[in-house]
Amino acid sequence: MISRTPVALREWIVLVCGGLTMVFTAWAFSGMPNWSIVTLMVGGLLTFLAAVVPLPERWNGLDGQHGNRENVLRLLRFPFFWLSLLFLVYISIQGLNPQWEQKYVGTAWYMEHSPEGSYIDWLPTGVETNYKPVSALRVFNFYTAAFALSWGLWVGLRRRKTVLMALWAFTLSGVSMSAVAIAQKYMEAPKVLWLIKSSNDHFWGSFFYRNHGVAFLILILIACAFLYFYHYNKSQRHMQKGGPYLLLLFFVFLVALSIALALSRGGILFGAAFGSFFLLAAVVRSIFSHSFWAAILASLIVFGFLAGAGYSILRHVEVDAIVQRFGDIEATIENMDKDSRMLSTKITWKMAKKRPVYGWGAGSWSYIFPMYQKSYPNLFYRGYHWKRGWWGRKYFVYAHNDLVQFLAEYGIVGCSMVVLGGAYWGFLALFRSKGNRMAALMLFGGVAVILSHAFVEFIFQSPAYWVALNGFACLSCKLLVLHRTRMQQIEA
Repeated sequence: MISRTPVALREWIVLVCGGLTMVFTAWAFSGMPNWSIVTLMVGGLLTFLAAVVPLPERWNGLDGQHGNRENVLRLLRFPFFWLSLLFLVYISIQGLNPQWEQKYVGTAWYMEHSPEGSYIDWLPTGVETNYKPVSALRVFNFYTAAFALSWGLWVGLRRRKTVLMALWAFTLSGVSMSAVAIAQKYMEAPKVLWLIKSSNDHFWGSFFYRNHGVAFLILILIACAFLYFYHYNKSQRHMQKGGPYLLLLFFVFLVALSIALALSRGGILFGAAFGSFFLLAAVVRSIFSHSFWAAILASLIVFGFLAGAGYSILRHVEVDAIVQRFGDIEATIENMDKDSRMLSTKITWKMAKKRPVYGWGAGSWSYIFPMYQKSYPNLFYRGYHWKRGWWGRKYFVYAHNDLVQFLAEYGIVGCSMVVLGGAYWGFLALFRSKGNRMAALMLFGGVAVILSHAFVEFIFQSPAYWVALNGFACLSCKLLVLHRTRMQQIEA
């Protein structure tokens, strides 16, 4: 039996490298410091190399799941590998074929069109800029970290046991970060994790920007919901009355409390949407339990948890502050034509329409945007004085709308690769989830929430979040596929 054969040493190495990288995403300071991106990239590449480099035969184990030739062939048969590799090549061409160059006059900078003949105009083009705050090379580095991690996890983890260990390590790390964020709030920590001074006063946990922090916690919420149904189904199959899914309910409450305390409007809105979706699904699933009394007990547990969680959140969360935060939305709607985020999205859409096929290039948005921004004085300047006129400058690094920004930077060609990569994970979740349909449903609900959140924020611009998102997508779909395969073996 496969389950009785020891796990191959190669697989343990992949688990350690990939698991630690996933754990680190919760503590990587959003992936903003250079050392953090390097650490993520090293972790991703080590995971990948551990899965595919030739190793002594005994390191490949006795279960036939690994082999020097087999692992390479498994990688080559992996559609996401080719799509993501093609995307990395695509943004490399953009970065190496700049049509615009950043020029400095003292500390100020402007963009200058590259001389004709210095770039190949029929290929994807980009911009030549400093490494920070954003550049094609910086983007390439954290995309490499995310994709290499996914490649390594997919090829190198062949047992449900090791995949579950990686998922639990990631989830526990995220839940711990949510608890630390709560502690920081009540202790009025002056620095991020009491270590690094943030230019943004509204940091959360290890993330310098609270909207990035709550986006990460929503991803942890999705992971908790996915594991809840996976373990609940397992307990039902084995006629067990309890299991890890009860602990995951507590994790859901803790993460939800942290999201509420962060006072991020998008985080509260989309976190509440997914939390409600999960609780409704949990109640419905418990009703259709194998045992009537088990269904009653499970429903009482979920309703009891919901009541207790609601009471605790109302007791600890500053409800007036949340009301005030959402009260700002009414003013935003009334002044939508003047709101900076709405105008930013409108301008970014104009940028995308200017170069719809190849886009402006990876990491180009903050450098090309000012060319369009200057046509909107309310967005270009900080204010207006009745005597001296317009004064100051507003600087934007991201569009606060990842979906439109992706189209502006990568064009239809680049975005199609990303969409097809996501569609592959969706295909696995939809057609390879026999026995875990509710767990797969959590993934689809999570994708809807994440894309909605990305439409009003720049959550994909956090390297730590992007690496975590890719790693979680790979691990969750891998678990569904391995479980289905195992059930087919048993039925045969």
